[in-house]
Amino acid sequence: MFDRAMASVISTAAASAAAVMAVFASGFAIYALILPTAGPAGAAAIVALIATLGVALFALFVTMRNRKRELEREREAAALQAEVMDELPLGLGDIARERPIVTLAVTALGGILAARHPSLARDLIGIVARFGRR
Repeated sequence: MFDRAMASVISTAAASAAAVMAVFASGFAIYALILPTAGPAGAAAIVALIATLGVALFALFVTMRNRKRELEREREAAALQAEVMDELPLGLGDIARERPIVTLAVTALGGILAARHPSLARDLIGIVARFGRR
């Protein structure tokens, strides 16, 4: 386990060192190419400008990719939410509107149950009130 983690750290360090060397060498090559026409200060400024543009383009690319992923996640979340809402059973208002006789029967049964067992009705109302506050 430790060997694999250490190998991963070493390979990451080697890849980073190779990338740094490539950037450093390309900077010197560009400097040497521009030095005869722009002079030392101009060549250094152009190399710095190219490096800055490279970093800015990389940051722009990463930002755009992250925004695209974020939009995809939002679309997936909205689709899942819509699917869950479609699968939910009908609300109490819809049931009462579609089946008034059943609603009347359930109400009467609840009244009889509350009259015979008031502590049970009180406990049920407390539970509903607790979950209804969320």
